[in-house]
Amino acid sequence: MKKTEINGSPRRDGPRDAPISCPAHQRVTGIGIGPRPAGRPADPVDNREQVTLMRAFATANTGLSRAQTPLGELGSALLQTYQAALTAIDAVERLAVGRTAGEARRQSAAVRARHTEDGPEGLRRGRLPWAWLQWCALGVNSLFDLPFIGEATAQALSIGGDGLMDRIAHALAYLVTFGVAVLQFALGHLLGRSLFRWRVRVGRRPERVRRTPRMFWRHLWRLDDPRTETRRPDDLPWPSLFWPVLANLLLITLLAFTASSRVQQSNTSDFGVGGGLVAVFLVVSLSLATLAATVLAHNPYADSDKEARSAMTAARKKVDKLVPRARELVVEHSTSWHRLRAALERARVDAYQVVDDACALIVEQRAETALAGTVDLPLRDYAWPTTKEGESGAATPRLRLEILGQSQALLHSYAPGPLEDWLEACVGELNGQFALPDPGPADTAQRIPAP
Repeated sequence: MKKTEINGSPRRDGPRDAPISCPAHQRVTGIGIGPRPAGRPADPVDNREQVTLMRAFATANTGLSRAQTPLGELGSALLQTYQAALTAIDAVERLAVGRTAGEARRQSAAVRARHTEDGPEGLRRGRLPWAWLQWCALGVNSLFDLPFIGEATAQALSIGGDGLMDRIAHALAYLVTFGVAVLQFALGHLLGRSLFRWRVRVGRRPERVRRTPRMFWRHLWRLDDPRTETRRPDDLPWPSLFWPVLANLLLITLLAFTASSRVQQSNTSDFGVGGGLVAVFLVVSLSLATLAATVLAHNPYADSDKEARSAMTAARKKVDKLVPRARELVVEHSTSWHRLRAALERARVDAYQVVDDACALIVEQRAETALAGTVDLPLRDYAWPTTKEGESGAATPRLRLEILGQSQALLHSYAPGPLEDWLEACVGELNGQFALPDPGPADTAQRIPAP
C-alpha cells in the first residue's frame, strides 16, 4: 500500500486527521515607523573614566553588602551585652530604691547611739560563752535526771511487767524528762529576762536613796506609799521577779524530791548514809547551773546589736556583689559597642577607599594622557556627578551607605554612656545611704525618780 503525504508531511503509522486549510494572511497596516535619532559620537576618554567609576561604585557596594554578616553578628552581641548590663543595673537600682543599706545603717546608728553612755560595763557585751554553756548544761542535766524522772514516772503510773507493751510504756515514761527539760529552760528564760530588766533599770537609775532596814521593811510590806516609777517607750518593760523565781524554786524542789525518793527506794548501802543527800545535791546543782547559764545568756541589747551588725554586713555583701558585677557587664557592653563601631567604620572606610582609588587612577591617566573627560573630580558625597541641569536619576551610581543604617541605629540606641551614668547614679545613692549621719546620742539613763 502506498503511503500518502498530508500537507507536505509523509504519513507515519496510525490514522491522521483530515487536512485543514490555512486562512489567508492578513496584512498589518497602520504602523508608522519614523526616522531614528541621529547617533552622537562617543568620547573614549569620557567612557573610560565613567566605566572606572561605575566599577568602583559596584565593587564598593558589594563590599558593603558583604559586611552585613559580621556587622549583624556584632549587633546581636551588642544587644546581648546591653540586656545583661541592663539587668544588673536594675538589681542595683532595686537595692537602692528599697533602701536596704539605709535601713541597716539607721538601725546600726540607733543601736550605737543608744549605748553611747553605757560606760565600761557596756550592755552590748556578747552572750558567749553562756549561749553555748546553757545548752551544754541543759543536756547534762537532762541526762542526769533521766533515770530519776523516768523511774518516778513509771512508778507513778504503775507501769511494770515483762510484756512487750509494758516495756514500750516503760520506755515512754523516760520521755517525760524531755518535757521537764523544756519546762526548765522556759522558766529559766523567764527568770533571766526579769532579772536582766531589773538589773538594767536599777543599775542605770541616775539616783538612789539608801534605806535603813526599818524603811526597807516598811516599804516591803507597803506600810508607806508605793513608789512611783516612770519609763520611756524605748526602755525595757517592767521587771517581774516574783512568779519566775517562784516557778523555778518549785521546779528545783520537785526535782530534788524526785531524786531523794528514787535514792531511798534503791539500794542505799552502796552510797552510804548520805547517799540520798548527795543525789539531791547533784540534781539541785545541775538545775541551778542550767538556770544560771540561761539567766546569764539573756541579753536583748546584745541580740539587737548582733542583728544590726548582721543587717549592715548583709547590705555590704549585696552591694559588693551587685555593683562590681554591674560594672563588669557595662564594660563588656562598652567593648561590644566599640567593636561594632570599629567594624562599621572599617566597612565605610573600605568603600570610600575603593572609590578614592578609582578617582586617583583617573587623575593619573589624565596626567599621563593629557586628556580629561567630563567627570568633575573630586566627587561630592561619593555619588555620580550630576548633569549640567543639576539633576541625578534614581539609578545614579553612588555608594549605598544606607545599608549601614541599621548598625548605625544600634550604635545610637544602645550606647554605653547612659548605662554608665545610670549605674553611677545608683551607686551614689547607695553610698549616700551608707553615709547617713548618726542620730544624736540618746539618753540611756533610766528615768526612775527616787522614792
